[in-house]
Amino acid sequence: MNADAALRERFAGVSVSHLGDVMDRLNVVDGRIRPIWPGCRLAGRAVTVLTAGGDNRAIHEIIPALKDGDVLVVNGQGVTHRALIGELIAERAQRRGCAGFVLDAAVRDADEIAGLRFPVYARGVIPAGPYRNGPGRSGVPVALGGVVVRPGDWVIGDSDGLAVVPQEEAEDIVAKAESKRDTELQQQDDIRAGRIV
Repeated sequence: MNADAALRERFAGVSVSHLGDVMDRLNVVDGRIRPIWPGCRLAGRAVTVLTAGGDNRAIHEIIPALKDGDVLVVNGQGVTHRALIGELIAERAQRRGCAGFVLDAAVRDADEIAGLRFPVYARGVIPAGPYRNGPGRSGVPVALGGVVVRPGDWVIGDSDGLAVVPQEEAEDIVAKAESKRDTELQQQDDIRAGRIV
């Protein structure tokens, strides 16, 4: 297992709440960007896209470059009257090994994406499709629900929402989150055993 895969597995073993706690409640994404199906979880490195609201040309252009463990992070300007992705784009990305999508924008085909078990977080769901005119950029820092995401940063999601971990702090942050998780598990055991009331 390579270093990225090992770190991804460790991030998958901690909650977004624990990550938020050990990052002093910073780098937690706006709670209005939600998983579109229950039980959705993701962990991987960010591949970023900045696009005009309601336009997915830049997303189409980046799909062939996605690789195993990537999380596609899209700043779609928070626009929710046009969906930027649907089932077909999601399945193309999934087949490339992409770990999931996070969009500050809307998506469609929620039931079909849930059927794929492909993790997608979005600001909204709407049936109206996108334009494909541009402009857009990839591989640049983007805003995601009030948090800056740079290419290569770690994005972790669960049912509570999303956290962004700067790549240069990843080892330290995941270790602190694991420690917090283990402490809370011990506290839970103590509560259940009646040692804490």
